[in-house]
Amino acid sequence: MLFSNSESARLGNKMAINKMRVYKISGFKKHRTQSISRHVAILLLMFLNVQSAFGVSANISGKSALKAQTSDTAITTAIAKDLHYPKALLQLPDSSWLVAERDGTIVTVPSTVVSSDKPSSPQQAGSAQASARKTLVQQKLPLPQLYQKGQGGLLHMALSPDFSTSKVILFSYSKGTDDANRLAIMRGVLADDGQIEALTPVIEINDSKATPVHFGGKLVVMDDGTWLVTTGDGFDYREQAQVLSSQLGKVLRFTLEGEPASNVPFNNAPFVYTLGHRNPQGLVKMQNGDVYLHEHGPDGGDELNQLTPGANYGWPVVTLGRDYSGATISPFNHYEGMVNPLVDWTPSIAPSSMAIYNHNTFPALSNHLLVSALKAKALYAVDLSSQPFQYRKVFSSVNQRVRDVAVGNDGGVYVLTDGERAELIQLLPPNPFIAETNLD
Repeated sequence: MLFSNSESARLGNKMAINKMRVYKISGFKKHRTQSISRHVAILLLMFLNVQSAFGVSANISGKSALKAQTSDTAITTAIAKDLHYPKALLQLPDSSWLVAERDGTIVTVPSTVVSSDKPSSPQQAGSAQASARKTLVQQKLPLPQLYQKGQGGLLHMALSPDFSTSKVILFSYSKGTDDANRLAIMRGVLADDGQIEALTPVIEINDSKATPVHFGGKLVVMDDGTWLVTTGDGFDYREQAQVLSSQLGKVLRFTLEGEPASNVPFNNAPFVYTLGHRNPQGLVKMQNGDVYLHEHGPDGGDELNQLTPGANYGWPVVTLGRDYSGATISPFNHYEGMVNPLVDWTPSIAPSSMAIYNHNTFPALSNHLLVSALKAKALYAVDLSSQPFQYRKVFSSVNQRVRDVAVGNDGGVYVLTDGERAELIQLLPPNPFIAETNLD
């Protein structure tokens, strides 16, 4: 009877999920006009051209308004090439970029476009030339016991909230050996010459594992100055995600001095913020304090969640995916006391990172989460204004395994591709008129 109920629940859940999916963007509708003047005709043609480029449709209810449905059109420019297995992307206040490669190398990519509140023109965007890796400033960080096999290596980096004065950057990486490796956090100071100095240990998780996968390592700072970091379950240690004394398969909270936060959900596990995670690879904090996380499921079951301190997100008791062998991991797709995902990606897209978009450069993406994907070779936009959340593919020109996504100071979307000869790609709108149009 349990198996039958589970299968029924699974089918019902999939039907609900299918309703959530939005993969295609409806195009504009041509409007017929009669007896229009020459000037009105010209204006109409201009408006239709705008619609064609950006999928903007007219919506008249009470008062006229422009509603941007999406933009799948952008000027796509590779601004750095030949990057070696990059893991993370970070923009500095001067609009230059730091790229973290898995072997501990930090590559500095200078800003190639004018950064302002208004988007660059197509001419400016088109003039950005890709820089070969060998021509860029590079630094190998002296990370103690760096372990870079499998999914390991230098994993993520984030600016401290007082970076303008402290110049502090946090780094996550895997350390150890094949038989005993773990996630660690270091802090460093960006010197005036662009080099990172004064590397100091902050924290490392208390569990070693003998697998080169599922490290997590994504960092985000909270409003009170404490930090969150994701930790993976180590693949072969999935049950530890439900063990409170283990720091595998968790989101941890800590101070810059490596201490627990002052207010914790579990007194007997003061570093644990949430539990029940598999391999969390996307972590962002909204301006209102909401924190969103996405993680890899097994074969299917990739999911997006909103974090609540002390909550249990189910793995491996609850999953919508299966084992890679095809075997059932759990009969449950829901379990009392465990949080259901806001979005489920089945089949798997292999989500790799996430960024918040709120800018007028691509107004159609405002209040969306941008999710990069490795297996799907795509970017997804999750609409936080929809209930339930809807998502769609955007910027089809990317069509590569995407390791990281970031929103630039100019409002452009920047993606870091994956692999031995990866690229840093800039996406800007083709028509500045759209970006400057008031879409209230």
